[in-house]
Amino acid sequence: MRAAEIPFHATAMPSLRDPDSRMSLVRRAFVIPLAAVDAWWQALRFHASVCCTTGGLVSLPAVLGARAAGVPVYLWEGNVVPGRTNRLLARVAARVGTTFDESKRSLPRGRTAVVGTPIRRSLLAWKRDSGRLAFAAGPDDAVVLVTGGSQGSERLNDAVFAALARLLRRAVVIHVVGAANLAMAEARRANLPAELRERYRPRGFLRDEMGAALAAADVFVGRAGSSSIAEPLAFGTPMVLVPFGAAADAHQLANARAVAEAGAAAVIQESELDGDRMTSIVTGLLDDRDRLRRMAAAARKAGRPDAARQVAAELRALGGCG
Repeated sequence: MRAAEIPFHATAMPSLRDPDSRMSLVRRAFVIPLAAVDAWWQALRFHASVCCTTGGLVSLPAVLGARAAGVPVYLWEGNVVPGRTNRLLARVAARVGTTFDESKRSLPRGRTAVVGTPIRRSLLAWKRDSGRLAFAAGPDDAVVLVTGGSQGSERLNDAVFAALARLLRRAVVIHVVGAANLAMAEARRANLPAELRERYRPRGFLRDEMGAALAAADVFVGRAGSSSIAEPLAFGTPMVLVPFGAAADAHQLANARAVAEAGAAAVIQESELDGDRMTSIVTGLLDDRDRLRRMAAAARKAGRPDAARQVAAELRALGGCG
């Protein structure tokens, strides 16, 4: 926020680290009124035109304060299954934006529109040729991108390591392991036969180069959070989704199933994930070029690369900004 020179104010409301802890909920309940008054004052102080929130309990005071100040609320919901707080907030929101059409079942239909998940425009500057050049992959190479997010995923990493030699015989593998796991991945790479070593591209994390990796990839393997899905969809990249098993309300599983039903993804349950399953699904897709083409077409159809513009347009209209 400082780099963008945007004024920032934090309320006293902390995030809910343990949603199943009754004591944690009680402590937050005492903070909500104070944080709501603070948010009300800040809405008046900054002459807010609109309140934009992605919801969750931490946003409740901000929404209450905005409504008390007469500021309209825009709620964006990125998952198929809205959480309890977001279902409550949707009742007072003037407009609701969603990523999935299925979310409308739990949200006010007359005030809800499918807008997609905003992604960084800098990602979309990458094309297939420039992405492959960035990762030293040839035009005819099969490329698989595996990522568990910016911090990596131990479950995904373990499955990739178990399948690594088999995957590399079939494809160049770009593997985002998380910064803490990069040394281990580099050690695995060093122990590979020379002909496979050159096909493995471990990275701690990717910033704008994530666009290069997505543009280059024939198959994306990752979690099923809203952003994890939106980025491959924007590039028309077929997906293998491994929903995080501990996600609240099993929302990642619901997200993954929605994308699979659209024809853009295959789904592996986290409890079934291992090297054999990873190898079978990924190489099966790479060997079925017709299915990959159908999945890519379905991904492009479902993708909403202009989601950020759509959300911005809704906010400007709601706030009377033209």
